[in-house]
Amino acid sequence: MDNQQQEIGDDSVESGRPEGEHGGGRDKTFEVVVNYNGLKKPLDVDKDEIIGDVRNRAIALFGITSNQHLLGLFPKEGPELSDSETVKQAKIKKGDELLLRQSTVRAG
Repeated sequence: MDNQQQEIGDDSVESGRPEGEHGGGRDKTFEVVVNYNGLKKPLDVDKDEIIGDVRNRAIALFGITSNQHLLGLFPKEGPELSDSETVKQAKIKKGDELLLRQSTVRAG
């Protein structure tokens, strides 16, 4: 009985999902690293948060005040993340590094 109670109360897995995937555990919020021009800063994100909101918070984190509309978030490898996707849909995981840099195509 104790074994069963321990398994149910274990915070390391949510709905059978391995720890580390989309933040792991029951927490919806986890930390990623944002890299802007070689400077790296941690940023807490929520798995249900929209990438556009994450991008705006990353811009504020670095104190960028001009040409904000020209910046996009990119995974370390791959195309620019869509502003309309959630963190979960973009497959961002705990500890991932996101690059904040000039967007390939962004109208302002």
